[in-house]
Amino acid sequence: MSKQMMTLKKLSGLSNFSISTVSKALADNPEISVKTRNKIKGLAKLYNYSPNLTAKNLKERKTRTIGVIIPNILAHFFAKVLAGIEKEATEQGYHIITCISDESYEKEVKSIEMLANGSVDGFIISISKETFVKENYQHLQSVINKGLPVLMFDRVTNRIDCDKVVINDFESSYNATKKLMRSGCKNIVFVSPIHNTSVGLERVRGYKEAIEEELIYKGKQETLIIEDYKRFSKDFLEFIKHNKVDGVMAADELSGIYTMNLIIGAGFKVPEDIAVIGFTDGILAENSNPPLTTVDQHGTNLGSIAIKKIVNRLNNATETKEYKTTVVETTLIERGSTIFS
Repeated sequence: MSKQMMTLKKLSGLSNFSISTVSKALADNPEISVKTRNKIKGLAKLYNYSPNLTAKNLKERKTRTIGVIIPNILAHFFAKVLAGIEKEATEQGYHIITCISDESYEKEVKSIEMLANGSVDGFIISISKETFVKENYQHLQSVINKGLPVLMFDRVTNRIDCDKVVINDFESSYNATKKLMRSGCKNIVFVSPIHNTSVGLERVRGYKEAIEEELIYKGKQETLIIEDYKRFSKDFLEFIKHNKVDGVMAADELSGIYTMNLIIGAGFKVPEDIAVIGFTDGILAENSNPPLTTVDQHGTNLGSIAIKKIVNRLNNATETKEYKTTVVETTLIERGSTIFS
């Protein structure tokens, strides 16, 4: 008998047990005795039997697949989150289908529509910049209304009720800004390419809070915010001279390194003249010159948590409708772009 053609029905005939008993034995159902389970498993191994997962999934009305939509695969943070999602999904017995919105609302909508037609059991998504600008989240609400769970991570919106996994963006930015102040920085600029996202808004809010506290208590500091950091380069030298900038708080890794390069190109020293802190502990931050001090967002762990939460939601869909936001604590990694005592 061909091993490749082995089916549950044929295995039933070989073992002299019903199809139901064979199925339960292979699933380690305690209704079946250990002796019978071992006998059936031995035959299954001998004849190279493997269950028809497609048929099983159709019966259970599950694909055991999660759709993952991220704005940018080149950003180290999203790559780390994706790695955490992939690893944990495999351990949970799930597959993932990854789509990249490329910061486009249209691509995000098309990805949702394509996967929501029976391809996945739920979605993990970080919202694109364009979606935030349009403030249109109907595509997400639609799939939730169909019974497909949605989990948002990193970039989220309060206009959709669902599970969320985020970092403490406000607190992280606030603490990093305070750290620059304690190191002697008196004029700190905030640089951001993500000002129109939930993440960017929370990070600039943390920066502002730290600056405004200093202004109230000591009569120093003013908020200096650069939203389009690439335009910053045109009049950079004049800007930092006029504002006597001695510290930079960057909303992500690339803007931190870009700004640091502009500083050095303008003849200033990092960190002696101007100290720099960014977000995301990526390969670029670790290998820049000098290495960039960063807020580590623990992306791999965040991805792992996201999968656990959505799988738990899928397995307990009828038990609770209460949605929760999980906050992942960050860590400041001190490197050569700052001098802390």
